[in-house]
Amino acid sequence: MTSYNIFFFSILSFLLGVAIASLQLSLLILISTTLLLAFIFSLFKKLSSLILITLLIPAGFFYLIWNNFQYYNHSIVFNENISFKGVVVDEPVKNLKQQTFVLKVRNSFLGRLLIKTDLYPQYHYGDVLSIKGKIDIPPPDYYGRYLKKEGVQGTVRFAQIDVLKRGGGNYFKKILIDVKGGVIYAYHQLLPFNKSSFLAGMTLGEKSGLSKGFLDKLSLSGTRHLTALSGLHLTILIFIVFGALNYFLPKKTASWTTLLLILLFLALTGFKLSASRAVLMAFLVILAKETNRLYSSRNALALTALVLVIINPYILVFDVGFQLSFLAVIGIICLSPIIKKVLLLKNKGFLGWKEGLSITIAAQLAVAPILISQFGNFTLTSFISNVLILFTVPVVMVLGYLASIIYYLFLPLAIFISWIISFILSYQILIINIFSKLAISFNPPLNIWVILIYYLLLATIVYIFKRYETL
Repeated sequence: MTSYNIFFFSILSFLLGVAIASLQLSLLILISTTLLLAFIFSLFKKLSSLILITLLIPAGFFYLIWNNFQYYNHSIVFNENISFKGVVVDEPVKNLKQQTFVLKVRNSFLGRLLIKTDLYPQYHYGDVLSIKGKIDIPPPDYYGRYLKKEGVQGTVRFAQIDVLKRGGGNYFKKILIDVKGGVIYAYHQLLPFNKSSFLAGMTLGEKSGLSKGFLDKLSLSGTRHLTALSGLHLTILIFIVFGALNYFLPKKTASWTTLLLILLFLALTGFKLSASRAVLMAFLVILAKETNRLYSSRNALALTALVLVIINPYILVFDVGFQLSFLAVIGIICLSPIIKKVLLLKNKGFLGWKEGLSITIAAQLAVAPILISQFGNFTLTSFISNVLILFTVPVVMVLGYLASIIYYLFLPLAIFISWIISFILSYQILIINIFSKLAISFNPPLNIWVILIYYLLLATIVYIFKRYETL
């Protein structure tokens, strides 16, 4: 077995062990899987590779067990009225009825708690709070697994809260939050509220101003990911931006320009974990892909997944965003060349629209089972609605950021740019409205075997295509 294959399968084995432990499968499953893979890899007749790869399965398994021990190793008192102090470690999420934020407790016990309280008075990142209330144990369901992934060990609802100090926290992070607030303020001054809220959702993942009716239309049209810092949205966006820049610039220049633009985007979003993960995965694969080195994209993707799972092993099974971004990148790498051939997209097209079309379809095909099984809102017409909208998203995002900066420097020019943005947003909203009415839902009941057969079918198509290309 070659060194790059040893590298790839070693990472895959470690991730498999983490997955087995995450799904709470028995030690019998772990041992059976390890022995089965040991037999398969023994066919390569290389003992050192066999030992390395098979030992990494239990290593991944016990790595997650160790993280579980760390997560539950606390002295939090549940279901009793107690007092504690802590600092707000992230920007509170607000809607029309309440606000939610994570509190890092600094006395009595060490831990992270999710606090849900009334909309007013409003709290901010860095506030030091004294809270008296009851801490609830996270439920043993999907929501509980989400809290575990976020490192939250308990929840507190509508407790008594007193502010001890304002303005704490990391100085750099506070600046980023203030900049984000300034950008959203500029949007609201330049555009009607419905459009400014939509733009804030696309550029910053801020959904507080979006009505329930519009969010429902986004779901029906299959474009809900536009207003979230989702793995699918960001992965497609990065590849489309790169494709558009590559239309004008050399590959290397386009790669680094894309990196700079994405880093600016990450800074404005406050380096959200979901955004950072998708950006890291997609951009490393772009760099590896453009080096034209055999297997480099595959191994770059595997290495990125390994690093992210080591940082937080719960994301492998419990984070849908990780799965969406991971599968979207794989789909773009493996399926977009096939789609180009099938649809006769021989060149990039103006501003790379053909590249964007193939990328969008490939990503949608790759993530379809996850969208169906996890959200139940997959529509067959979403392929068309996403193709019609996604090529405009990079343009409106760049113009949106530009307008928010110029608003504070030269208002007349910002107003002119906002007219262009408003026109594009009107087009996007029109497409969303049309396809929310034309939605053809496709949400069949899926189990693990159906999903595996689907991905095996896609893998077979990719394999046949690559064999055909080499003939």
